[in-house]
Amino acid sequence: MRETPLLTSCVQFTSHRKLITIGGSVLTLVLLILAAVTTSQQLSVQDTQVQTKSRSNDTMVLHHIDADKSREIAITQQNDAHPAPPVLATSAYLLDADTGTTLYAYNPSMHLPMLSTTKLMTVLVAMQIGDPNQSILITDTIANDINQLPGDSSVMGIKKGETYTLKELLYGTLLASGNDAAVAIADQLGGNVQNFVDKMNQQAVKLGLHDTHYMNPHGLLATEHFSSAHDLAWLGKYSLSVPLIHTISSTREYDIPKNDRHSEHTMSNTNQFLWWYPGVDGGKPGWDAATNYVQVISCIHNHRHLIGVVMHTVDWWTDMRDLLNWGFNTFDWISPHDITIHDPIPFAADWHYFDMDKKETTIPTADQGRYYIYTGYSISGSIMAYFDKNGGLKTFGFPTSQAKTLSESVLSQQFEHNTIRCDQKTQQCRS
Repeated sequence: MRETPLLTSCVQFTSHRKLITIGGSVLTLVLLILAAVTTSQQLSVQDTQVQTKSRSNDTMVLHHIDADKSREIAITQQNDAHPAPPVLATSAYLLDADTGTTLYAYNPSMHLPMLSTTKLMTVLVAMQIGDPNQSILITDTIANDINQLPGDSSVMGIKKGETYTLKELLYGTLLASGNDAAVAIADQLGGNVQNFVDKMNQQAVKLGLHDTHYMNPHGLLATEHFSSAHDLAWLGKYSLSVPLIHTISSTREYDIPKNDRHSEHTMSNTNQFLWWYPGVDGGKPGWDAATNYVQVISCIHNHRHLIGVVMHTVDWWTDMRDLLNWGFNTFDWISPHDITIHDPIPFAADWHYFDMDKKETTIPTADQGRYYIYTGYSISGSIMAYFDKNGGLKTFGFPTSQAKTLSESVLSQQFEHNTIRCDQKTQQCRS
């Protein structure tokens, strides 16, 4: 993997709660730089991106500066043929887990509720301070804390008086996304829930997760309980590198048989990507049963290991698939809708069996164009206007390239059935 070039220009900014103050001459320079930034890398109100160049590759450098710390993210642009995909998510991130290279970042530092992806830190801390084979009795104290959970919480189903191994509760925490299992782990290993949460925050600091703060071990909404797409990607890298956590996270189904210490538990992994996207070997989703879906996905394909994150998306399968397709540079169509017909995906009914997942789906782009998820290319401007006016997909098929400059004023873009050429001076197009 090529090294990221050193930063050659710098822009300072604050979080969205603060005003940006820049001198006139610097502001002019910044505006010129931003005007040159490719629209395939998305801008946000919280994160500023600046493109620098070396002879070997293009790098987008993102700076995050606030009152007491300064951070930067260098985004290596590694796919020359396909544009970086736009997302419906509020924030997104794609990390090369082998090299630590950032491949994609959209609002990477934005603070958002991370829901049950919280449990990646819960199990990481548990593995650091606990023994997987140790027994945990569900005491009155633990049972009382579990009873404080909302009635609609996702649970493993543990009961007062039962005894489990830590390993069994780790399965219940990750596979069943059991809030009760997370509470039991925190109470037992921390002495109480708050002490354990303190350890989670201490570990976040050690790992450099500056945009993360925990208030509980399960991820239920709470003031000051937040993370960022950047931090979740790195948390995924760290936690899934622990062999037992990786094994649990990659397990589709797990059965804890009944014995004299506890009842039987049969669990299916809530990470639906394990059932349909090639190479997925772990991760953790989080969902509030409304519109806020969060996902951390680990995937190994073509000898590369990527970790993707989307936060607060209404179409998690499209966003994550687009990121992984782009990161791996593979655009063969695969859909959970098609897979679940023959190989049922757990909880598919919650998503209407993915019947909205169609090749024709497009995502809006920053330049008022459309990104076609089927081929991973976008159209915009005069080419899109001509495309729409003259039959669209029925006439031209899907785009099979990005628009290219043929001369000073002529753009050309290839489609499955034809090529569109537009003269930008005369605004005349032909195919």
